[in-house]
Amino acid sequence: MASPTEITVSQLARLVGTPQAPVIIDVRASEDFDAAPLLLPAAQRRDCRDVAGWAGGFAGQPVVVVCQQGQKLSQGVAAWLRHAGVAADTLAGGFKGWQA
Repeated sequence: MASPTEITVSQLARLVGTPQAPVIIDVRASEDFDAAPLLLPAAQRRDCRDVAGWAGGFAGQPVVVVCQQGQKLSQGVAAWLRHAGVAADTLAGGFKGWQA
């Protein structure tokens, strides 16, 4: 069962490039990014350890957070963003799900 704070790959793919597209934030660990140095369309790389410093810059914007598998890193960052008042979801399956 999907979480109410998750978006599926197909849902996100339909939004990319539209006025309703969320900001996509890639928080994969450096070693995961280095192994596959690709980004989802229009995604921004951010360090998950610095979320407190950059969270405020996304106020008022819908955000989808992506990590390698859509679990710990993205869920933790999305929770922090929601705590800061940002409408944040995670990508189900993460970067690997997008690749598949």
